[in-house]
Amino acid sequence: MVNYLIFLAVGVFFGIFFSSANGIIKVKNIFMSLSVLCLLFFMGVGIGKDPNLKLKIANFGLSAFVIASFSILFSVIVVFIMVRIFRRFSKQ
Repeated sequence: MVNYLIFLAVGVFFGIFFSSANGIIKVKNIFMSLSVLCLLFFMGVGIGKDPNLKLKIANFGLSAFVIASFSILFSVIVVFIMVRIFRRFSKQ
């Protein structure tokens, strides 16, 4: 945990004192892109190692469908109720 805080402090230091240098900005952009790509790669490796991946994806798909369906349903219900309430107030 302390290592993370040290890296954070060093990053803040560089951000404060070297923020106007164009070379630092270019290096930062390249480093950020490479970091995101490495993170995505290792997340993919971690997901791909799972032997029950197909079963889990099917379960996630069903859960996502149920959550999305109920979100849409209740959003439509709430909007319908709110429209009726505001129409009633606008007529007065």
